[in-house]
Amino acid sequence: MTRVLVIQTAFLGDVILALPLVQVIKKSLGEVQVDFLVIPETSEILEKHPDISKVIVYDKHGKHNSVSAFLDLRTGLRRRVYNYVVCPHRSARSALLASGTHAGIRVGFDRSAWKRSFTHLMPWKFGMHEIERNLSLLRPLGIKAGREKPRLYPGEQNKDEVSRFLSSKGVESPYAVVAPGTVWKTKQYPPEMMAQVIKGLLGRFSNVVLIGGMKDAGLTAAFAGLGTRVVSAIGKFPFMSSAELTRRASLLVANDSAPIHVASAFDVPTVAIFGPTVRDFGFYPYHERSRVVEASNMGCRPCTIHGGDHCPIDTLECMRSISPERVVTAALEVAEARHA
Repeated sequence: MTRVLVIQTAFLGDVILALPLVQVIKKSLGEVQVDFLVIPETSEILEKHPDISKVIVYDKHGKHNSVSAFLDLRTGLRRRVYNYVVCPHRSARSALLASGTHAGIRVGFDRSAWKRSFTHLMPWKFGMHEIERNLSLLRPLGIKAGREKPRLYPGEQNKDEVSRFLSSKGVESPYAVVAPGTVWKTKQYPPEMMAQVIKGLLGRFSNVVLIGGMKDAGLTAAFAGLGTRVVSAIGKFPFMSSAELTRRASLLVANDSAPIHVASAFDVPTVAIFGPTVRDFGFYPYHERSRVVEASNMGCRPCTIHGGDHCPIDTLECMRSISPERVVTAALEVAEARHA
């Protein structure tokens, strides 16, 4: 049996965008076992995926933080005897884990740290979607991939949890989901402006459900006065239950963050608000029923590939120049297109 290891130790969205690698490998190599190495915060995404044989957790800020623990993890990977390692993550630690497997073919990007860890390097191309960039890593394995969207598999517990929540809050279809938070503060649409977006959505949808993690809990106050049709699930669910909430929705509005990739997996109409980042970085929604709303003619865009915690010019003009009316108009257009 062929054994393959995929390494992606970045954020939730990055792991979702690496899932097509697993899916294409499974379809292309016949009898194959695909393991996936991730950090603890993202392992939940993979637990029910039928194409993944084993989820290996690299706790880089916890139990694997010491040199000895890191080396023990590398040794454990080598004992699993992989034929191929595919590493879309470009960090030095991910590269060192790849080299530690001693797999005959180890593929990474030419922008990766510790490039000598890989036997094959593929170009990281600006202007490509991240999914397509990732799939290019399969060429040294003899695989030429077509278009492949990520697939997510919420468990029965997630589905039951969401059903109970929607029923208890009186949420009816069609409802919209809004994800107001993001890891990087400069990518966050100002909450007072997102509140205006939500008001606009209530003219079309029965309810608006807010989603996000515990780190987004501070945002809920900005939406507290919008009425009982706006329901917050921020900080209340594991990620895959929020994914199930999104799967059942008729629209998602979010920043440049993981929820837009969840919506792509389920073909949920999506509006993504891009401020400091641009489409050419490759992290826009990967399905037809989507729209990116962004600032134009700003010489300071993009400032970084991920955004940051502080605006370099202290204005956040790239976000503030996007009116709530533009976001609502785009949202209504993509929602109506679903029924066209």
